[in-house]
Amino acid sequence: MRHGKSFESREIVIFGAACSMAIAELTEQFLLAEKAAEPIGQVRVGVHDASRLEWSLSLPLPETKAIAYSLGVEIEIPRNAFVRHVPWERMQAFTRLDGPAFDGAGDDTTIDGFRRGALAMASELARASDGFARHCRLAASLIATASRSELEDALTIWVDAMVHISQNARERLTRATRAEVSELARERTLVDEYISVRLCEALADAERALSNLEQAKSPKTERLAPVLAVVEGRLGEALASELAYRHDHRFDNPDPASSVALEHYLDRSSRLKKHFQEVLFLERDSVQVEQRAYHWIAAFVALLASTWAFVWQLALAKRTSSAQTLSSGLVTLALLAGIVYATKDRIKEIGRDWMTRRVHRVYGAQRITRYRAPARRLPGRDVIVTARESFTQTSTMLPDPLNPEAGATVPVMVLNYEHTGTVVPNAPLLASGVRRVKHVFRYDLSPMFARLDDATKPVPVLDESSRKVRFIDAPRCYRVPLKVEVSVDGQKHDELATLILHKHGLERLERDDDSNTVLADSGIEPV
Repeated sequence: MRHGKSFESREIVIFGAACSMAIAELTEQFLLAEKAAEPIGQVRVGVHDASRLEWSLSLPLPETKAIAYSLGVEIEIPRNAFVRHVPWERMQAFTRLDGPAFDGAGDDTTIDGFRRGALAMASELARASDGFARHCRLAASLIATASRSELEDALTIWVDAMVHISQNARERLTRATRAEVSELARERTLVDEYISVRLCEALADAERALSNLEQAKSPKTERLAPVLAVVEGRLGEALASELAYRHDHRFDNPDPASSVALEHYLDRSSRLKKHFQEVLFLERDSVQVEQRAYHWIAAFVALLASTWAFVWQLALAKRTSSAQTLSSGLVTLALLAGIVYATKDRIKEIGRDWMTRRVHRVYGAQRITRYRAPARRLPGRDVIVTARESFTQTSTMLPDPLNPEAGATVPVMVLNYEHTGTVVPNAPLLASGVRRVKHVFRYDLSPMFARLDDATKPVPVLDESSRKVRFIDAPRCYRVPLKVEVSVDGQKHDELATLILHKHGLERLERDDDSNTVLADSGIEPV
C-alpha cells in the first residue's frame, strides 16, 4: 500500500478506509493486553535538566469509587554540601490530565476544541509509532514467524497510518468552512504546525526503532535487510514530504547544517507542546497550614505571655515602694523586670513553634491542595484530586558505607517529601477520553553545587609506552542516595536509585538492581 500525491480523491478515500481498518486490526489486541498489564499507578524518576530532579506519578481516573494513594521521596545529601533553604521554594509541581486517547469528536469551533483535537491526533500518532516499534521488536525475536512480505506490509501500514492520521487531522482542524475571527484562524495555523511537529517526531521514533532492528546482528535480521531497506525508504519519503510541506508553509525546518536553525526548531517545538498541553492542566488551590493558623497561634501565645508578664509586674510593683530608697533594691527590681520581659519573648517564640508542630500533627500535613478542572473544561470546576503534602529536612548520622561495623558515621541531611491524596471519579472527563491524572514534581538542587569540589581532578597514571607518569582529568562526581515509595489503592512499589552529580550540575540517575520496582523508567517523558 502506498500513498502519494498522484492519488485521485476516490483512491484517497479508499486508502483511508483500508488504513483505518488495518490500524484497528493491528492495535486491538495490543490495547487489550496493554490495559490488562497496565499497573494501577506509575512512577517515573529521572534527571529533568542540569539542576532539577524530576519524579512523576500517573494515577487512574476511577469510574465508580475514589482511589487513595501516597507518594514518598527521600533524598540523602552530605551535610557539608547542604545549603539551608525552604524546600517549598525549590520545588515545582503541576498536575494534568492524561490518557491513551482523547475524544477527537468534540467541539471543533473553539480554541480549546482545536487543542483537544490536536492532542487526540498526537495520541493516535504515538500509538501508531509504538505499533511500528513493537513490530520491529517482534521481527527481532526468535519466535517471529511472519514472512518478509507480511513484515513489510505491517511496517508500511504503520508508516502510512501516521501520514493518514496527520492528514485527517488537518482536513478536520485546519481548514475553515466560513469566515472566522483572527484568533480562530491563528489557532488553526498553530494546529497545523503542531501536527507537523508530532508527525516528524513519530517518523523519527519509527526510524530509531528500525535502526535498532538493523543493529541487532543476527541471522534473522540479516535476512530481513531487503525489507528494512524498503521500509526505510518509505520513512524517508514520508519525512521528505512533510519537510517540503513545512517549507511551503514557512514553518521552521531542522537544517542539519545550521545550529541556529536547529535551535529555533527545538524552541518552537517546545513552545507548541506547552501551548496545546496547557488545556490539560488542572488548577491548583493550595493552603499552607502554618500560614493559615499562624496569626491565631501568635495571638493566643502572645496573650499567655502578656498575662504571665502582667502578673509579675503587679508583684514587682508592690516591692517598688519598699525599695525606693535602696539603690541595690532598685537594681534587683530592674534585673527582675528585664528577666520578665525576656522570658515573655521566649515564651512567645517557643509557644508558636510548639503549637505549629501540633497543628501539623492534627492536619497531618504542611500544605493542603485541591486540584480542580478548569472552568472552560467543566463549568463547575469539579475537584479531581485532593492531597496533603509535607516537606521536611532533618539532620542525622548514618553508618560509614566503607565499614559500617567499625562504628564510624557520616553526617547527612535528609529531605523527605510526603504526598497523600485521593482521586475522585468524574463522569464527564471519563466520557471525553481522559484515563489518568498525572502529578509531576521537579526539585531544584542547584544551591548545593557551589559547595562541591571541582568537576575534574588530575589523576596520575603510568604511560605504558614511555614508562613515565602523566596526569589525566578524571570526573569528580558525588553520589546522592534516593528512595521513592508509592502506594496506590493498597498496591505498594518502591525504587532505590543513586543520583550522580558534580559541580556543573546533575549528570544521571543510576538505579539499584536490587530495588523492588516494576514501574520505573530510565528517563522522564516531556510534559
